[in-house]
Amino acid sequence: MRKLRAFMGGCRNVSRGVAIAALLAMVLSGSFAAADEGWLVDFEAAKQQAAKEGKSILMEFTGSDWCPPCIALKKKVLDTDVFKTRAPEKFVLLKLDNPNDKSKQTPAEIAQYRKLADEFKVSGVPTIILADNEGRPFAKNVGFGGQEPAAYVENLEGQLANRAKRDELLAQAAKAQGEDRAKLLDQALAVVDAELAVSRYAAEVQEITKLDGENKAGLKGKYEGVVKAAEVRKAIMGIRRLGPTAEALAEFEKIITTLKPEGEALQEVLVGKGLITAQLGDKAAGKAILEQALAAAPNSRMARGLAQFLATQFKDAEESKEEAPKAEKAPAKP
Repeated sequence: MRKLRAFMGGCRNVSRGVAIAALLAMVLSGSFAAADEGWLVDFEAAKQQAAKEGKSILMEFTGSDWCPPCIALKKKVLDTDVFKTRAPEKFVLLKLDNPNDKSKQTPAEIAQYRKLADEFKVSGVPTIILADNEGRPFAKNVGFGGQEPAAYVENLEGQLANRAKRDELLAQAAKAQGEDRAKLLDQALAVVDAELAVSRYAAEVQEITKLDGENKAGLKGKYEGVVKAAEVRKAIMGIRRLGPTAEALAEFEKIITTLKPEGEALQEVLVGKGLITAQLGDKAAGKAILEQALAAAPNSRMARGLAQFLATQFKDAEESKEEAPKAEKAPAKP
């Protein structure tokens, strides 16, 4: 009964019929645990409610009991009256949690997190994704910068314009043909990052590459590159379980030879390879590989942090290298 009251209390901004239907779906299936007040935990139920009420979905990917920014976001924004009052007016709230303590989650909820985190390309938490009632994203926000609740909600509300812009461009694309249609579809997908677009807008991406079959607009090459980058990142995730081992190094080399990544994708592979090489004791070789990684995509989001890492973490090794010749030239003590 306590779970029932919490659920119904959190549904005060939705129709009673929808609330009861969503509750019955979860109880009868036995698939999902009770959500926090005002939040659903079932993606399909969230899509149905969003379609019924004409709202978008706010998906929070979080690590509720171990991630400091996630805990701060919940305390400073999501649990405030400002958020609880304003957000449900525009969004159906969906909590997707990946806690260390999974005792309060069902197997279905745990499996759902893994599936959706992969599909929505979630590489860190907290991640907030705004999606339409079909689950197609139109905004992605990673991390928490300490914003005040009102400012945070205003930013989310402002991102609803992304959905309107996307829909307008898709409507224009429906009336266009050939390369013009491909360009409009590409502009529509630009509301989210390219890798997320490939994952959640597969039909549009396939049409773009088909319409620009000879790559005259550069769109076929663009999306083929994104698809390859996604394959590379997935392979990297699989290597992490091996830890700093010779086997992991061999797997990184395999990615390079088989997938032939370029740019940022190559940079990510080389960073993994370089770090493990250094961890296994060959700091000079590890540094050289990381320098190759920096050169592969010097203007990437990773590049600045990588440059700082090279300057600080390998400083002692450089100083030792500089001092070595001096020590050899020093006169012997009588």
